[in-house]
Parts: sequence; C-alpha cells; structure tokens
Amino acid sequence: MARVNLTSGFVQSPPPCPGGRVKVDYYDTQLSGFLLEVRSTGKSTYYQRYQDKYGRTKQARIGYANSLTLEEARGKARQIQSQALMGMDLNLEQEKLKAMPTMNQFMEEQYLPYVKGYKRSWKTDESMYVNRIKLVWGNMKMSEITKQDIELFRTNFSNAGFKPATVNRHMALIKYIFSLAEKWEVIAKSPARDISRLEENNIIERYLTATETQNLLKELKACKHNTVSDLIEFLIVTGARKSEATQAKWSYMDLEYGVWTVPLSKSGHSRQIILSQAAMEILGRRKGLVKDSEYVFANLNTGQPLNNFYRIWDRIRKAAGIPDVRIKWAPCQDRFPLFLSYI
Repeated sequence: MARVNLTSGFVQSPPPCPGGRVKVDYYDTQLSGFLLEVRSTGKSTYYQRYQDKYGRTKQARIGYANSLTLEEARGKARQIQSQALMGMDLNLEQEKLKAMPTMNQFMEEQYLPYVKGYKRSWKTDESMYVNRIKLVWGNMKMSEITKQDIELFRTNFSNAGFKPATVNRHMALIKYIFSLAEKWEVIAKSPARDISRLEENNIIERYLTATETQNLLKELKACKHNTVSDLIEFLIVTGARKSEATQAKWSYMDLEYGVWTVPLSKSGHSRQIILSQAAMEILGRRKGLVKDSEYVFANLNTGQPLNNFYRIWDRIRKAAGIPDVRIKWAPCQDRFPLFLSYI
C-alpha cells in the first residue's frame, strides 16, 4: 500500500505501474481513506474508503481524475466520510443511482404503457416528448433533472417564440411525468412542483360573422377535396368537435330521426346532437362515397378517418379571408362555430 501526499501535479502525472502490475492504489496522507487508483492503461480514479455501521470496510467510487480536480474529489470524499458516520449505506446509494432510469427509459417503460391504458390523447404526449422534451433531457437520469432545469426549459421555450398556451401544455406534461415518477417512488420528490404557468393572453375568442361564414362556405363549395369541405361544413352546422366528426361512424347516425349519438365525448360521456336539414344534406352527399368504410368522413384511398387535412384547410381559410383562425368547438346551436384568432 503506497502512501503519498496527493497533489495536483502527482494526479496529472502519476508514476507508471511497476513490474507489470494492473493497478496501484496511492493513499493520501492528508485525508484518511482517500486514495487515487492508477491503472496500467493510464486511467486514474478517486475512491474513498470508509467503515459502514457494521464496522465493515467498504470503498466508494468518487470519479475519474480527468473529470474532477483534486480539491473537488477531496470535498466529495469528506461528504462520504460524513454520510458513513451517519450510518448511510453508500454502496446501496450508488446502486440506486445506477438503477435510476433515464427519462427515455422512464417514458418508454413506465409512463407511456400506463397512459395508453386510459388516456385517449397519449399520442399527443408522446409527440410533445419526442419533439421537444427528449432532445433536452432524454439521456439524463430522472433524479438528475432539477427545478432549475425545468424553469430554464420553460424560459428557453418561451424565448424561442412559442405561444404561452403551447409552453403551458408542455409544462403540464412535464409536471405529470414527474408527479407519476414520485408517486411510483422512482424519485424522492418531483422537481416540477411549484413551477408556475405562463399567463395565456395570446388568444381572443370570437365567432365568425355572417359575412365571414358565407365567404367560408363559398370557398368550401369551390374546394375539389369534397371530404374536407364536407367535414368543415358539417362542423359549421353542428357545432361538433373536430375529433367527434372525424371519428363519426354511420352507425352513430339515426338518419330517420335526425340524431347523431357521439358515444364518447371529451367529457367521457355520450351525447346526442340534433341534425339540422343542412347536416342531413351533407350526410346524404357522403352516403356511399367510400364503399366498405364505416366512417362518414373517410379517406378516399384508405377508408380510414380523415385526420390530417391542415394544408387543405389552410388554403381554404386564406382564400376566405380568415387566415388567422382555427376550428374550435362551439357549445351552442344558435350561433356560428367558435374560432380562435391569435394576436
């Protein structure tokens, strides 16, 4: 056992291992139990030896000499000594750290399998994570992510020009992820606690005027993509949610009595929508357009629900002179559907 006064110069250029030995341990003369392990490969590592609460001698790894200064390593060694005196099992703590999942592992192995069982919007969660959150924290251990990291993420996201509502949706997902990690005892405490929401002052709610609606209907009739134009017109005359219409099946429609039963609305309950004459005419046009499809607004090529039609809708709204609006559910039958106009 070699004992030396460990200095920065010694750590940077330790003597080579003698006589073909694989490694040599150099114990510090200043701090009891603190040592530098030098291997024949040239790699050096700091360790601290200590006695556990049962009097057994153990050794805790501190880190590589090329990533820690000597003083930083000594500081960590003193922490290990203090924790050992308090009866902590440092090897157990290190094993827990090794077993701690990265955020990618937590999302893939725990979070997503859980939310897929009950959350209809789980794909939105997955998309937000993959496109934004994963790029920042994906390879970090769950316990490494701090409150400061989360506040910085929110600030950078906002400074990048994203609307407060968009930032808040991502922050809500982050909070939920860490809340579940705490609940399942993956981490001791969620770092996302007490992170405030941004004030959402970026939208003005309004209804289309009669003139705007007529212009929109005119452009819908001129649109060559009949499925999209029928769908948007159906939303106008029913005030339904976009997801309700795109997922609507013929079996939900009682054409004899003019009633549409939405089996599972956003509230989690079924509801009925009385179909106006205009809505019945749209359904009449749709009947039989896509053979063997159970969906009212089916993709002509696949027979599956028409979900992605943003580009066509964007062309229509610009041609109608309302480029700043998007479709949103209107909960009343006697007004035009609600749109959101962004400032």
